[in-house]
Amino acid sequence: MDNTSLVILPVEKVREMIEIAVSGCFDKVLAALQPRQESESVDIEGALEFLNSNGYRIAKGQLYKETSAGNIPYHKFGHRLHFKISELREWAETRLVNGNSVGYYCNGKFNKRR
Repeated sequence: MDNTSLVILPVEKVREMIEIAVSGCFDKVLAALQPRQESESVDIEGALEFLNSNGYRIAKGQLYKETSAGNIPYHKFGHRLHFKISELREWAETRLVNGNSVGYYCNGKFNKRR
């Protein structure tokens, strides 16, 4: 004989169990579809990605140059640079003149206008 037991449940209880299971699946799917929250702190690669994807074209070397000159806000964690997205956005917006960035990106380099 088989050691399985037969369990009889009322239809309402089965519906409730199915609703709970389906609801949990929908919650997971909806959570996966929500846009990811922007991390407030990013490393150098994240800063480059943020700036370039938002129309503030800058090369990696120029970003390092701006940080070492103290022109761009950054924080150090050990030997690594970290940037706050809000500070990067504010810095980039101060470099706009009539909706255009001060400087241009050409031949892989960011050059200041004379």
